[in-house]
Amino acid sequence: MTTAHVPDSVVIARPDQDAMQRGATSALAMVQAFEVTDDATYGLAADELSAIKRKASQLDEQRKAITKPLDDAKAAVMALFRGPLELLSQAEGAIKSKMLAYSTEQRRIADAARMQAERAAQAERDRLAREAAELAAQGRTGEAAIKEQVAQMVVAPPAAVPAPVKAKGIAVRTTLDVRVTDLLALVQYVAQHPELIDMIEPAMPRLRAYGKGLGTRCNLPGVTVVEVESIAARK
Repeated sequence: MTTAHVPDSVVIARPDQDAMQRGATSALAMVQAFEVTDDATYGLAADELSAIKRKASQLDEQRKAITKPLDDAKAAVMALFRGPLELLSQAEGAIKSKMLAYSTEQRRIADAARMQAERAAQAERDRLAREAAELAAQGRTGEAAIKEQVAQMVVAPPAAVPAPVKAKGIAVRTTLDVRVTDLLALVQYVAQHPELIDMIEPAMPRLRAYGKGLGTRCNLPGVTVVEVESIAARK
């Protein structure tokens, strides 16, 4: 693995901001006052456009001369830390996965113990209810006491039920996530409920590629392919 070289310092040449501002302001003022009225002024406008693009290109080269050393230094710093950070991120993900698996298993065990306690308590309720019914059928005393015992009986988890997993600084959070399992079904539902149309966005890169491929022959419902004119100029 190669070690990224991070420079100790970066030296930049500061341009004259006032001079750049004056040049750009002058170009804008001239263009705002210029009128294209015939072929001759159209040609002059084309010349001025090329001059503006050359000036912009020169400024952009000056900008890159300043930003490139900064960008290179930043890239070197990012590369320096990328490997260790990726390893630590993998370690974090692995330990979280193991902790979550353990927490989930303990919760499953606790839920199973509670269900077993509930079944046992319900069986006891049923037994006492049967005894009460038998006593009532025989006209014997004690029915009221047994019914009271049944009414007061509550489900109490046994001592063996595990307590929730706890660790200092650690919390298991439960959040909701939404996943589309049947896009066609969702689209069909939204088609019947147009007030929900904001929940669906077209895949514009693929849609543009499809529309440009067909050109003006594209007849997708709700989609229009238009021709947009622009001026292209060389520097």
